[in-house]
Amino acid sequence: MKHMGRLLFCIAFIMLSLQCWAQELKVLKFEADASDISAVKYKELDANGDPCALVKVGLAVAGATFEGDIVKQEYVEGEYWVYLIDGANWLNIKTKDYLPLRYEFSGVKKLTTYIMQIEKPQIAHEGPTGTVVIESNVRQADVYVDGEKLSSVTPFDYRGPEGEHLVELKAPGYNNEQATINVKLNQKLRQTITMKAAGSFQLNGISYEMVNVDGAGTFIMGSPESIDKTYLYTGLRSFKIGKTEVTQALWETVMGSNPSMHKGAELPVDNVSWDDCQEFIKKLNEQAGTHFRLPTEAEWEYAARAKGANRAEDFSGSRNADDVANSSGKTMAVASLKPNALGLYDMSGNVAEWCEDWWESYASKSREGKKTSFFRIVRGGSYADGDKASRDHMRCYFRGKQKPADAKPTTGLRLAQDM
Repeated sequence: MKHMGRLLFCIAFIMLSLQCWAQELKVLKFEADASDISAVKYKELDANGDPCALVKVGLAVAGATFEGDIVKQEYVEGEYWVYLIDGANWLNIKTKDYLPLRYEFSGVKKLTTYIMQIEKPQIAHEGPTGTVVIESNVRQADVYVDGEKLSSVTPFDYRGPEGEHLVELKAPGYNNEQATINVKLNQKLRQTITMKAAGSFQLNGISYEMVNVDGAGTFIMGSPESIDKTYLYTGLRSFKIGKTEVTQALWETVMGSNPSMHKGAELPVDNVSWDDCQEFIKKLNEQAGTHFRLPTEAEWEYAARAKGANRAEDFSGSRNADDVANSSGKTMAVASLKPNALGLYDMSGNVAEWCEDWWESYASKSREGKKTSFFRIVRGGSYADGDKASRDHMRCYFRGKQKPADAKPTTGLRLAQDM
């Protein structure tokens, strides 16, 4: 009987283990992402020297391995990157705890990035369930529901019992975000959780949001049409920049006064000198425990052009100034018009923005921050640049200048920060 009991225990344990192991993974999505240039930026070549396709696999399981026409696989910031030869049409996915998954698709194309989202089996719930599709502005985000990590990418379909569940999203370079979702039986709902870049903050109820900007080896500043022509900038590091111009509400919270000519809490602060901005930033950093600064001229233009890519867009976010640039003759609330591709507002028009640099011509540009003139750089143009003669001031490449002690009702600021 003693041996029989042990045998029954072993059989039960094995059956339970097999039941757990026999669970299947499920592919929720597989599609090309035309906006993701990782296959080009991080190009891999096959044995014949031809470029590969890149499949980014979102799977919240450690130690997954892949089989197929694979050149390389690696784990990058919460997802698996699998490089396949041009024309490959299948993948085998193996994990420790789940059945192997073979997935077939149309032949992938070289230098193209594909997104594959895989759902692991969720805890079985007795009784009927509902579904909430969890969406976010950050795709490579770990999704936790009631403390359990269920996915490494969004959107994610959570199926669970009726009632409230705590969701937390985590991603490198962003603040952790929590939200409560309410599952309703036999219904499919959607909930968006917006993640804010690390460095975003709230001070006395006033929020300021930052945007992460990846650096570049080189990018071309200026335009052949401008007075200074162009300048090849090298070695730009990643940085953060404000989603909007600094509002009067934030300035007044920090400084206790409001120098603006156009009054309004959500209007950009104006009539501030470069020296005033330095005092504001110093006090803000002391009060918020942060390390903000003004953007450099190179950072400003790189961000205005959405990482230097949109050279066809004369204005930040559009070839049409009216879509993105306030030149109405007075300031308007920040973020009233369309943003550029990075989600940055008002980089053309509204108020011109101070940069950190001293002004110097591209021909003599030292990039060392030395004083070579009596002027500091201002960028972006303002609400006063609506007439044809001054409309160029709102173009991404235009370089304005102003004495650092001069405050004008057309000039304000936007914050920046090191990554």
